[in-house]
Amino acid sequence: MLSIRIEMLDKFMSNMKLLTFLCLTVIASLLQSCQQLSPIDPAANSLSVSETPRPGFLLWTSRELAQRNAQLGRTIRPDGSSRETLADYLTPARSHRFRFIRRDSDGLPEQHDNIEDYVFVQSGQGTILVGGRMLGRTGDLGTEIIGGTRYAVGAGDVIRIPAGIPHAYLPVDGGHITYVLIRVPAFRGTVVANPDGQAPELDPPGFGLWRAAELTGRNEAIVEQMRSDGSSRETLADYGIGGNSHRIRFIRRDRDGVPELHEDIVDVVLIQSGEGVVHFGGEMIGQSNVPGARIIGGNEISVAAGDVLHIPAQMPHAYLTAENEHITYILVRVPAYQD
Repeated sequence: MLSIRIEMLDKFMSNMKLLTFLCLTVIASLLQSCQQLSPIDPAANSLSVSETPRPGFLLWTSRELAQRNAQLGRTIRPDGSSRETLADYLTPARSHRFRFIRRDSDGLPEQHDNIEDYVFVQSGQGTILVGGRMLGRTGDLGTEIIGGTRYAVGAGDVIRIPAGIPHAYLPVDGGHITYVLIRVPAFRGTVVANPDGQAPELDPPGFGLWRAAELTGRNEAIVEQMRSDGSSRETLADYGIGGNSHRIRFIRRDRDGVPELHEDIVDVVLIQSGEGVVHFGGEMIGQSNVPGARIIGGNEISVAAGDVLHIPAQMPHAYLTAENEHITYILVRVPAYQD
């Protein structure tokens, strides 16, 4: 009888060891899973906005965006849209956010009181309805826009939608429209009295639309305005003090550009034509945008028409042309996010 009890006790102790081992294994697995969560996902941890890392230099190539478009086409939601976030500074106001959106049917009206949108149409065509009055508002969305103005848009077009303006994206029947959406803080202050470039006089005031065909025409025209440094440029719209943020420029380079560094400005670059190389990172030697400046170290990456770049504040960078080539791009300057 004693031997039976001892045998039963041994089996009990063996089972307890096995149970303990299994529990420890499960706990270790859970801890490992937690460690793998993205450090910039606010839903995954308790990091505050100020503690999250900011996006660095980013490039979304035209080819990559086309592949993302095809993928989004397979994940259309019941509202006829599909989207993904490309980069996010995780600001409380949801500014400094880069998204890629595809719409296969009309989108709900939107209105953002503290954010202005810059839009680069990647593929498809449709209409953007802007202005008027939005009905049935809940948060940033509504049910209908009364009044407003309709503009046809297509691949390669660049759009600015000021804060507080109702708008909706309407793809063509049976078609789609995809676009890179860049959200930045609303411009506050007085528009510069003598802007370097005049914003388009469209309805509603502040709405901007630069069509791909127009940009191609500008590219051909500014060749005649080439400067001694091998570049030509014009400001498409200037909503603040010259040289600062909230500025949209069109630039062509037939030779390598001088290195640049901007302390409090984020550059969003939309490559319009040509091809070249962007040298970024490293250490700036000399004064930004002044002949004789150079970058030590850093990296180089090829860019071409249709690519979209994000260059954060305080990062040295320079545009280098390919042999016997040129590069033209839309430069959207937005204020750097300040914690």
